[in-house]
Amino acid sequence: MLPAILVLAWLLPGLPLLLAGDFAPVPVLLIAVPLAVVLVVALAANGGLSFVPGGWLAGVPGPARRRAWGSWWGTGGTVAAAAGFTAWQLLENSPAVIVTRDPGGYLQAGYWIAQHGSLPIPVSLGAFGGAQPGLGFSSIGFFAHGASVVPAFSSGLPMLLAGAFWTNGISAAAALGPVLGGLAVLAFGGLVARLAGLRWAPAGALVLGLTLPEQYTSRSAFSETVVQILLFGGLCLVVDSLAGARRTRGGWAGRADWASWADWLTAQRLLAALGGLALGLTVLADASSLVFLLAVIPFAGILAVGRKPAAIPFCCGVALGTGYGLADGYLLSRPFMASIRIDLEVIGLAAAWLAALTLAAAQLLRAASVRAFARRILAGRPLRWLPEAGSALAVAVLIGLAVRPYLQTVRGQTSRAVADYVGYLQRMQHLPVDPGRQYAEDTLYWVIWYLGAPAVLLGGFGLALLVRRCLRALLTWRDPSGAGRRWGLPLMIIGFGSAAVLWHPGIAPDQPWASRRLVPVVIPGLILCVIWASGWLVSLARARGAGPVTASVVGVFCVGALALPTAATTFGLDLSHTGQGGGLRPTAEGLALRRTNAGEISAVRGLCASIPGSASVLIVDRRVAQRFTQLIRGMCGVRVAWLVGEPARQVDKVLADIMRTGRRPVLLAARRAELTALSRLSGLSGFGGLGGSPVRVLDLSTTQAPHELAQPPASPRPAHYVIWMATAGSAAAGA
Repeated sequence: MLPAILVLAWLLPGLPLLLAGDFAPVPVLLIAVPLAVVLVVALAANGGLSFVPGGWLAGVPGPARRRAWGSWWGTGGTVAAAAGFTAWQLLENSPAVIVTRDPGGYLQAGYWIAQHGSLPIPVSLGAFGGAQPGLGFSSIGFFAHGASVVPAFSSGLPMLLAGAFWTNGISAAAALGPVLGGLAVLAFGGLVARLAGLRWAPAGALVLGLTLPEQYTSRSAFSETVVQILLFGGLCLVVDSLAGARRTRGGWAGRADWASWADWLTAQRLLAALGGLALGLTVLADASSLVFLLAVIPFAGILAVGRKPAAIPFCCGVALGTGYGLADGYLLSRPFMASIRIDLEVIGLAAAWLAALTLAAAQLLRAASVRAFARRILAGRPLRWLPEAGSALAVAVLIGLAVRPYLQTVRGQTSRAVADYVGYLQRMQHLPVDPGRQYAEDTLYWVIWYLGAPAVLLGGFGLALLVRRCLRALLTWRDPSGAGRRWGLPLMIIGFGSAAVLWHPGIAPDQPWASRRLVPVVIPGLILCVIWASGWLVSLARARGAGPVTASVVGVFCVGALALPTAATTFGLDLSHTGQGGGLRPTAEGLALRRTNAGEISAVRGLCASIPGSASVLIVDRRVAQRFTQLIRGMCGVRVAWLVGEPARQVDKVLADIMRTGRRPVLLAARRAELTALSRLSGLSGFGGLGGSPVRVLDLSTTQAPHELAQPPASPRPAHYVIWMATAGSAAAGA
């Protein structure tokens, strides 16, 4: 629970302060730190952090000593797996400072918030003599919006990055990704403990940490790890809120009543409220998390029909957290919300229908006669077979996703930039050129690449059994083992979220970039189902008379079927020929032990040192403008704009207007020839030949993640960034 509580305590005061333009160290820390302490103390005082429910220790009952050993093994093993994962990712840390995709944008937005405490980002038109034809200020990850630019994503992760920048600058911000990844693995281990048994928690945490998508999103600034922390931690809180009797300092406390305000502050209600709040705040980390929250609507209806004391606190928490996310989007980044308008409309329509159906069903079931009639028809044919039908439907969906590539080729409307990019990758990889193709039909095979076919088969088996068990508990309203109560919301989120992502991932389809869509729900959900199925098979073996050794072997083989294919993809394990007359030798060419984006931090420092502090920077190359505009505005702290594809006389006019403002014009381009050509054509005295020849201020050869369309990602690919600079009015400065 603790990772989610800490993130929650930071974001709750963070957004109002950001909206007020006062996101600064003193006010944030003065509110967030006491809030975190209060939440932890309140949970501990109400038993929320002091008791491990017996339901966590799923499996065959055994002696108390074995249970105690399993508890120590489960807790210690999970913490060790999370700590080892964090250390591993810190060693292979790959922070993206140059903005080529979202991670660089998140880092730049976090830096701006840390320095200025507010959004949106002003563009300082006056530094360029006012608005000019063709003058632009947007870049990758940032939309132009009036006289400012706004991030093209939610503000949750940038607010966390701002705190890291306050701590130790760029070094701490770069380390935040691995730390968040480790906390996500820890939170997932806690969820595995609650749903599959405490002794299985280390295996779940270990396998999740072995997956390449988890490592990829933990080595840089990705919002998916924040979503995982809030999602898994929130589910842990909700599951515990439904666990029934809990231990307190005075003994055992049963279900509370609604007699007084003090009773509302019992552990169940507090856990439910915080769990709902954590789930809702996933929208503040990533707006696409709204699709996962659709499952909350029918679950809230079930709680209401069952008259659970956690129902109202849970709903209030979800509503508050979701409201935070929507307020952030519409108040701080409206162009971003407009860019995903179609997805939001579909989610909103689905939410409206679900809410209407849930409300109607809840109202009908309030009548005793309706409840009696429902029990009677559900107990008869054919409705009594609904649990089996639901189980069969889950298997059918997996089969449909498996055969989908043979029946459908997904094409759709995409931006011109994405289409051009996909076409470029297809030509580079010798694939049929089809720029409109989205490769969404291959999503299940993406999962197989990263987890292996045995995991999908065993996970599908576990999913089918869980759907059957939960539906039976719901329809009969009897759940003696508590499995339906614990698994209800997690299984619904896994089902809703995985189906939506696997059907329409909505992302550029190159790997491992597209694998980030699998990180919040799909891969963890499948691992969770595999771990539960493994525990079920071990329990079945013990019930059939197998000894401890035989049952343990069954569990080891099940976990091995999950871990070995995962490790093979992550490490890129293969056999290669040593040459003429030689034999085969094992190789490991994967990304597990490969850093990317190396040298970006020092290269950016050199770039910023080369630009005069009184400069107004004008970028005349499209790629440089896309990647470096916000970086120069934020980290270098100078005014910047771009003017691409305009005639030399327009460039000359902007330079003259800059000089009239008393600032120093600086031109940036990717090639020296671009600047020398403008120098010859410009009529501005002192520019070009009189002001000094262009100099190279950034020359970085590094690596980046691969961009595979039709196979798992392997070795990093080279990347080269070059920037040339020239100044008007005096000699140019060099690096």
